[in-house]
Amino acid sequence: MTDFGNTYKIIFRSGKYEIEISPEADCKLVERGFSGYSSTGFDVKVASYASNVGGYAQRRRFAEREIELVFEIVGGTDDEIRRRLITMMNPMAECTLDIEMFGVRRVIEVIPNEEAVFDRATFYDSTEVTLRFISPSVFFKDHEGRKVRFHDSCPMLTFPMSFMAGAGTVAGIFRTTDKTTIENPGDYECGIVAVIKAAGGDVVGPGISCGQYFIKCPITLSDGDEIVIDTRPKMKNIYKNGERSFNFDKNSTFFTLPAGESTLRVTSDSGGEFMDAYVEFTPLYFGM
Repeated sequence: MTDFGNTYKIIFRSGKYEIEISPEADCKLVERGFSGYSSTGFDVKVASYASNVGGYAQRRRFAEREIELVFEIVGGTDDEIRRRLITMMNPMAECTLDIEMFGVRRVIEVIPNEEAVFDRATFYDSTEVTLRFISPSVFFKDHEGRKVRFHDSCPMLTFPMSFMAGAGTVAGIFRTTDKTTIENPGDYECGIVAVIKAAGGDVVGPGISCGQYFIKCPITLSDGDEIVIDTRPKMKNIYKNGERSFNFDKNSTFFTLPAGESTLRVTSDSGGEFMDAYVEFTPLYFGM
């Protein structure tokens, strides 16, 4: 049994509606009322060699995640919440669970895969609700994305003036650099959104790389132009000034950001000094 105590908060969002499940809300989890928050199941299949010992992996993947919430409605709001939940449990709607638990806050996209079940023994008892979901995307996301700029600092002076190490505060400037180190704290690789803008001059052949993988665009960014490179699964694309421009070198790879530390570089054939760039990403986790 998992005791969540008074430390949890779950917000179920469906379209324009939301319901909060927490000790302070009218919906409160019952004992054993939340499943599917740890690592999801595995889908692994091994085939035997025909004339040798052992075998080989035919399939190894995370299975689709199933989540169940069971909670009671208190405070005399049963009918109002029941009607709202019937509307929200729509498999065609965009649904998410925003969860704060175990000292972290994470979000997962879900699809209602059964109708809401309402159980009340008598008219004087609280209504117990069971909601069931499936998550094809499998992983929990950080509740907010991370943003890293391709900048480094250039210290110039300390105030008050001192020749002792560590004394005073440092004033300086930011200068554009072509590389940055990124820490992906998640459990799994994730896509990135890279934004490269020409500021002060033309940038010819902009691109971005991570290790041996790169994406290069054979275009020219004039002063003020911007290119967005999106490598997120099912959202891979390139945009120039907001318009789709799926124009890239044939050897390019829409790479993902591995878990752990990586070094990313922005590249160009010329005009690198005019590049103003940053990267956004959202870490992915196996569970809460």
